[in-house]
Amino acid sequence: MADYAGAVAAMRSRFATAWAETQIAYQNEDPPSAPWPPVDGDGKSTPWVYFEVVTSQTNLRGAGLPGDNVWLTTGFIFIHVFTPLGYGLPESLRLAGLAAEIFRAATLYRDGDGSKVICMAPNIDGGASDADNGNWFRVTCSVPFEFFFRK
Repeated sequence: MADYAGAVAAMRSRFATAWAETQIAYQNEDPPSAPWPPVDGDGKSTPWVYFEVVTSQTNLRGAGLPGDNVWLTTGFIFIHVFTPLGYGLPESLRLAGLAAEIFRAATLYRDGDGSKVICMAPNIDGGASDADNGNWFRVTCSVPFEFFFRK
């Protein structure tokens, strides 16, 4: 039976399988390499992404037999692209755009019982006035999703 943990695992797997541009950091996990943040062979900082899935709400979507109702969980997939200061906005936006296309209008985690994750149109925030505080510049791609499941 489909569950939220499985839905998040499917989102993460889709991203990890399709993404080859940079290293990926995940929520509540050790960095994928040492040193962290990543550097190239000359010791210069290189871009990386932080992947997270955040739920907004869960509601009963349709009533069925006892123990067989349709539920809907909505939320966002966030892919935060971090580039070293001076790397340039165009390249930061390019990376965010590549991340966005992995999920644009995608359907995943189908279990044959009607459960599935539907991804909507991604949004790229373009950074913000404070996106370059410190040593990194951040651009975030957010992808709204709907997770339908029966319970």
